[in-house]
Amino acid sequence: MSTIGQLWHPIWLLWWTVIGVPIHAVLKALLAFLNGNPIADAIGPFGVAIVLLTILIKLIISPIFQYQLTTSRRVQAEQRRIAPQLAAIRKKYKKDPQRLNQETMALYKEHNINPLAQMSGCLPALIQSPILIALFYVIRDAHKTLPIHDFKFLGISLDHTAIQPGQFVALAILLPLLAGLTTFVQTKMMTPRGGVGAQDATQAAMTQNMTMIMPVFIGFISLQFAAALALYWVVSNLFSIGQQYFITGWGSLSPPRFGRGKAA
Repeated sequence: MSTIGQLWHPIWLLWWTVIGVPIHAVLKALLAFLNGNPIADAIGPFGVAIVLLTILIKLIISPIFQYQLTTSRRVQAEQRRIAPQLAAIRKKYKKDPQRLNQETMALYKEHNINPLAQMSGCLPALIQSPILIALFYVIRDAHKTLPIHDFKFLGISLDHTAIQPGQFVALAILLPLLAGLTTFVQTKMMTPRGGVGAQDATQAAMTQNMTMIMPVFIGFISLQFAAALALYWVVSNLFSIGQQYFITGWGSLSPPRFGRGKAA
């Protein structure tokens, strides 16, 4: 165990130095800036600081997300282009699953399509995991390290879980619900217009599973940890939804007639 600890410590130290220390410093600076602001005091300065911190983080990592969305849009457009060929292959080899898979993979390779590209909806969660963990530790020690004594935000205690005694549950439960709902919206927007019908059986199953599992997972996690993490996730998702809309449109979230037109 001591050997594992020795190996892990440099990694932990690097992660905390690169992510944890800046998050703590920015949050501390934001709280100092908001000190005495009547609007922030009415809403809850800690919550306002979390919102501003989230927006700043999203602006920093937005180029990565934009690249992901642009790549996803290209793959979706290419999938629509080869849809007739894919349908012909499915019809021709419907009784030979192995040959069907081989021909499908060959078609994808010919058109430079990654069949797992639609699973990229998990990428935002993966990228933000180290940030969420660092934020968890900052919030855990906030009573000692940050110039704040009131962790309320619109009546919600951000340093407590949504189901912890003392919370106004009807309001506090809203953040985990919004975290799950906005994750669902973002995941649906990642799915090409036409939904799973535009994908083969394997992709369709993977997409359906991701669409259902990710929101439930995020909502469940948001119930288990401090409400500040759920607030971060909601604001982060709303930022990403806006960014995603202007790049790829609504995806399969709405019927085609309400979309922004076909992707190029």
